[in-house]
Amino acid sequence: MKDFDEYELWIDAYSPETIPMERLAMYLAALAKLLGHEKSVHLERIDPGSTTPVARVEREAVPKVFARIDELRQAANDADGGSPEINGLLRSDNAIGRLFRRAAGSDEKAAILFFPGRESKTPEKFGPFNESGSVDGELLRVGGTDSTDHALVRDPEGRTWSAIVSREMAQRMGSYIHQEVRLNGEMRWERSSEGEWKLLSFRASDFLALDDQTLVQSVAKLRALRDSDWSSETDIDGAIDASRGHNDGLH
Repeated sequence: MKDFDEYELWIDAYSPETIPMERLAMYLAALAKLLGHEKSVHLERIDPGSTTPVARVEREAVPKVFARIDELRQAANDADGGSPEINGLLRSDNAIGRLFRRAAGSDEKAAILFFPGRESKTPEKFGPFNESGSVDGELLRVGGTDSTDHALVRDPEGRTWSAIVSREMAQRMGSYIHQEVRLNGEMRWERSSEGEWKLLSFRASDFLALDDQTLVQSVAKLRALRDSDWSSETDIDGAIDASRGHNDGLH
């Protein structure tokens, strides 16, 4: 009997013979992101029929991946099934999808996530609009070759943010390379008809050097924001008004 878990992503589109390689790579990348623990998750095979990538989870990571997926399953909403990346691909392919799990030592599999894809409600485009915001993270570089300078920051979630800064501010920030800072300024956002938020620009007006404790608080703030994604808001105007009244963090 197998001593590892398998996760199958059933895609109601294409077949292993007809799916373009680039498209398959996109689905595999989205599946890898969904499962996490990339060093312990491997592509086992592509099952025939509808395209079905099967991922193998090494024994030591089985409980971690299961806990991750179970958490996503409990938090999943009808809009994207817990993975906006997979659901977006399926919607573009006019398809739906399901994630199945076959536990170690079992021949049976169970459906654990449903991705509505083509059946998803398409949100309306919103914005663009401006909003005060801040980003905490490691300052990777600062400077520029044109008339404006830019500061590049990597936040605790691993995302990078580029902010326009003044020449004077860039000079002051030069001694903080690879240190933790907070950039404060004005952000310009837009939500696409696909339901994805896009930062159009970020103009930072000042910065603050952070200590370790502040960074820990920032991680908690980022995770809280992820759990309350604006894409789930039905009253966008109300959410923006509320955030302008109380929010002092990242938007």
